[in-house]
Amino acid sequence: MLQDLLLACLSNCPNGQGISAFTDTTVIEHFVHPCERQIFMDILKIIQVYHEVVQFTQSLGVQTSAQGELPDHGFYMLNFAKGIECVLEDYYAEITRLQSYCTESKRSSLSYVHDALHVKMPVLVFLRNLIMETKVRKLRGCSVLHNLHQQSEHGDIQLARVIKKVMKPVKYPFFTSLAHWLSFGVIDDVHSEFFIKFTPTDSVDGSSCSKSANSSVVSADRTPEDYIWQYEINLTQLPGFLSSIVAEKVLFVGQTVLVFKMGRVVKPKNKTDQLAVKLAEMSRDDIYELWNGRESEFFEMVKDLDNDETIDVFRVENVINDIKKFVSMRLSEIAVNEVNIERQMGLIKDFYLLGRGEFYLEFCNQMIGTMDSYCEERFKNITRSFELAATVMGISDDLENFSLSCQRSSSDPDESCDFHVLQGLNLKYTYEWPLNLLFSPKAIERYNIIFRFLLIIRTFQYEIQRVWAKQTWKAKREPTALNNKIISLRNHLMFFLNNMQYYIQVDVLESQFGILMNVIKSKTDFEEIQRAHTVFLANVLSQCFLLSDSKEGQMNITGCQSQNPIYGTLLKLFSICEKFAHMTQTKDPPDDFMGEIDRLNERFGVQIASLIQLLVDVKTASCLGPLSQLLLRLDFNHWFSANHNASASL
Repeated sequence: MLQDLLLACLSNCPNGQGISAFTDTTVIEHFVHPCERQIFMDILKIIQVYHEVVQFTQSLGVQTSAQGELPDHGFYMLNFAKGIECVLEDYYAEITRLQSYCTESKRSSLSYVHDALHVKMPVLVFLRNLIMETKVRKLRGCSVLHNLHQQSEHGDIQLARVIKKVMKPVKYPFFTSLAHWLSFGVIDDVHSEFFIKFTPTDSVDGSSCSKSANSSVVSADRTPEDYIWQYEINLTQLPGFLSSIVAEKVLFVGQTVLVFKMGRVVKPKNKTDQLAVKLAEMSRDDIYELWNGRESEFFEMVKDLDNDETIDVFRVENVINDIKKFVSMRLSEIAVNEVNIERQMGLIKDFYLLGRGEFYLEFCNQMIGTMDSYCEERFKNITRSFELAATVMGISDDLENFSLSCQRSSSDPDESCDFHVLQGLNLKYTYEWPLNLLFSPKAIERYNIIFRFLLIIRTFQYEIQRVWAKQTWKAKREPTALNNKIISLRNHLMFFLNNMQYYIQVDVLESQFGILMNVIKSKTDFEEIQRAHTVFLANVLSQCFLLSDSKEGQMNITGCQSQNPIYGTLLKLFSICEKFAHMTQTKDPPDDFMGEIDRLNERFGVQIASLIQLLVDVKTASCLGPLSQLLLRLDFNHWFSANHNASASL
């Protein structure tokens, strides 16, 4: 009887020994003494808990191993089952000892077997609870490891040893993936279990499709700049013992490695010199330049973390910080000394932020044409105007890395509108390696938002200035005096545009750009430069009122759909400027020309007063210094606000 009971304890043993579990408890009445029936039932409860644990391990481990296929539940769950099997080895050893004891001893009793198995009961219950929690919470990937790490924080010595055995195989895929990503920029994660994932930009449903970096580089038909930004943090798999800041550092190191793996495209200055061409082909930067031969050392540092019995969070963070610091310093050294990042940022300021005012003045001249050619055809060849302006100003060499494109929206019927044309402009910048990590696609898009906004202001300034020139020229040729209403409205519009441009160019861009350049000149690590660059763009967008809940870069000329009320009011004022310039320069003015001028003047008064009130409210809440300067210049001595209040009282 005892041997059958012990064989039932080994019914699911990996060796295949044992019999099926006792399900028919009626045998107790015939073969078990009444004094031992409760003991027998307790042993059956222990066997039942054991069966529940083993059924889980077999459903994950044995079947997948026999078929030789990838587990559907992922590698972490498979290793979780292997860890449980390692703990059950002590249980099997105890059953084997009991079998030998019962065979050799004639005085073996059911109570002795119960007491021996009861010692293993807490471990079996603990394993069953782990399995149930994993199933109920539907844990997978790094979440399994995080749960085990949480369960390891208790004072039971026996269960502490158990959790260490269970966690050991689960830690292996985590630190292996971490080491390969940090050292080689490779992720082999077919089940999206790691906290760094690869998400193709052409994914329709947004689902991740993680794969090895080597295979991804071969299959990617995009530029390296597009590829490296397809890696992102998978927050659903970020283990709780790692903060989001540490995860950002891990992502940064891996992306840096990818940049170096893709190598630098060296262009010889003299293409006719065969020796220079050959040397350019030979001088290829790769991952070894980044690590300086220390890649194996850092790889072993990460892999050695797996040898700890539990996860030492502080040690993990220290290793990641050391690797990140080394990579940042190497990248900063190359960016500052070899690529001359200061000059690159100077070019960004000159063309994205309209730093070269004389060039954009010539660009507006080429784009708009002569005073008498105000028509819808003037914006048709903006790219050509951009190139002609560069040729006239003699800066074609500086513009070799910039290209301007114009995309027209088919959904807007009035394509002649300046907003629709200027909002379709996109300035592309071909930056030098390894600045891929600084000028991400998102950063370039933000630069384009600022560029389009500044260009709209600059274009309207040019057109409003032409209104004055045309009216003066007309008064000299014809025996009519200057129209005071037109000149007055023109002066107000020009005053508004000039102050907006000065606020953005001087108060915002110059101050924020100076802060960024001070960080770059300090030759700090590249992550600090990257962070300062992100802060620079965020501050500029915020202080230029370009941040809103709506999609970035999409301007609505009515301003009604904009989530930022100041931005919407600015767009309405720009719309007034556009309509005024069009009315005063077209060859066929409307019949009620002066009536339209009066209505525009009234609209301008309402919108400028609304803008001033919004700026006052924002300044009161935020106390921004540049905003105070804008208010001081725009509403000096309360000129616009006082006039609006006076007209409203009438």
